[in-house]
Amino acid sequence: MSRPSVYGARWERVLAAHPQDPVGAIRPFFAAVLDRLTDPSVPAGCLITQSAAQSSTLSAECGARVRGLIAAQRKRIRAVLAESSAETSAESSADSPSLDELATFVVAVNQSLAVLSRAGTPDSELRSVARLACSTVANALTPS
Repeated sequence: MSRPSVYGARWERVLAAHPQDPVGAIRPFFAAVLDRLTDPSVPAGCLITQSAAQSSTLSAECGARVRGLIAAQRKRIRAVLAESSAETSAESSADSPSLDELATFVVAVNQSLAVLSRAGTPDSELRSVARLACSTVANALTPS
């Protein structure tokens, strides 16, 4: 079993710090992601995202590893979203996304932030995307 990265461990801590409050966990998760992406002392982007973008050139084993890491992110975010009454409120309306869909959305935004960062998008725009993602999750989890 591999050790979590320094940042993976940090993301796990912020996600676990807000039991019963999925939005309270997602906000600091994106803050930690943005802190990492905007840290000038580390390479721009995200190794998982960069590897996924090159998946056609990866060995089958490496491609499976990248897909597994993304699936693990999605599973962890899904668990956070399900830690409260969010399950019933998000699943109760035909117009509301399911928790699986919301988890996929959060992971997609996370990976997109890495791509935008790598492309030189200003920090203020990255933070705007993260704020909008948090608002989207909060709205989706709020009962109508």
